[in-house]
Amino acid sequence: MWLHQKTFVASAAVAAGLMFAVAGYAQTTSQASAPAAPAAKSPSQAQPPAGPPLAPGAQLSLTEAQRDQVRALREAQRKDAQALREKMRAARQQLRQAMRADVPDEAAVRSAAGAVAALQADQAALQARTKGQFMKLLTPEQQARMKEARARAMQRAERAQRAQRAMRAERAQRQMMRRNQMMDRNRMMRQQYYRWWRGWI
Repeated sequence: MWLHQKTFVASAAVAAGLMFAVAGYAQTTSQASAPAAPAAKSPSQAQPPAGPPLAPGAQLSLTEAQRDQVRALREAQRKDAQALREKMRAARQQLRQAMRADVPDEAAVRSAAGAVAALQADQAALQARTKGQFMKLLTPEQQARMKEARARAMQRAERAQRAQRAMRAERAQRQMMRRNQMMDRNRMMRQQYYRWWRGWI
């Protein structure tokens, strides 16, 4: 009778140990498989700016004539950019349809992908043309101010990117440490229940 009681208690201990181990493993798995941050859009997918490439914080002291020219340039660039966006939307839709065919036609896919690439080149050329036209409106002193402002903006952007990368690395390290601690705790619990079960045999 006593042997049956010991066997029942040992079986209950093993079952409890397995339940704790499974619960701990599920917790570590849910922590390890945290959803990743959405990926940033590639430069080719970025929309062109709505106006001339002004640098943040650039104090150019534009004259009234220059302001009128900038407004006209901005309006022309906005219309061209809108037309390119509409063409790009249609080209990408055509590429998706070509890829979703039951038996995709390689020639059709190449043609649609080439149209998307050509429109991306047009968008880049529009940005370059707008920047060139805008810089030609400025005096040499204003151009120097613009370059300095852009350099400062680039430095701030690089510092922000480095800070974000450091934060992501630190977050990943903390998650790994918590996962390792949980695994060590589960292993110790399994060993403890195993020793307890062996003591009852």
